[in-house]
Amino acid sequence: MLKKRIVSSLIIKNGIVVQSIAFKNYLPVGDPRVSVEFLSKWGIDEIIVLDIDATKDNRKIDFNLITEISKKVFVPLTVGGGIKTLKDIQELLYCGADKISINKLALENPKIIKEAAMVFGAQCIIVSIDVKINQSGKYEIFSDSGKIATGLDPIFFAKKVEDLGAGEILV
Repeated sequence: MLKKRIVSSLIIKNGIVVQSIAFKNYLPVGDPRVSVEFLSKWGIDEIIVLDIDATKDNRKIDFNLITEISKKVFVPLTVGGGIKTLKDIQELLYCGADKISINKLALENPKIIKEAAMVFGAQCIIVSIDVKINQSGKYEIFSDSGKIATGLDPIFFAKKVEDLGAGEILV
């Protein structure tokens, strides 16, 4: 029988952990360093840290923050936000991330999934898919924190990224 796992996702906006409400409103929660420390002590099985402003602001995720966070957690740590190249992935792994989550990059350049899986292993590459119900009442993938409709079917895209080598898919 499979073991149930508790995975916590921390959304970072403007340097603080927030609670996202339908990709529109964000309630402040607190400092990411403190949040991961508490989650580790509570027995979380895995922590995902996503900087939702990094890509929009055309900047890399805060590597120093990831290094600090990784020193406080002793469970698998997944990190995403602002990743554009294999070098960015390598740097995040060097900072202490165990897995990397890509979202917009996977939409813009799906072949990077295969490249990254070949270099770092499929178990390291997570593709994050933001899904909402569109105006037609159907599920659709959106980019840019749920703002831009892509016209892509989530099930079709999930199968595609799996075929390309994504080790996990975060919906």
